Amino acid sequence: MNPQAAAWFKDTAKHLLERIEPYLEMLMRHDVQVVRLVSDDPGQVIYEDEVQVVVVPHKATN
Repeated sequence: MNPQAAAWFKDTAKHLLERIEPYLEMLMRHDVQVVRLVSDDPGQVIYEDEVQVVVVPHKATN
């Protein structure tokens, strides 16, 4: 287990990404800042499947 690890959806997981949109809209309606991060290299991959990767960010590995 790594407390700095983060899960990222792959851009091919469109069926999952589409389900997030209503939650993002709700957060924005309540003035909660939402930031979408996109990266070709989010960090060191410690787990991967068809729809996601779990990575340790590069800055956390130094």
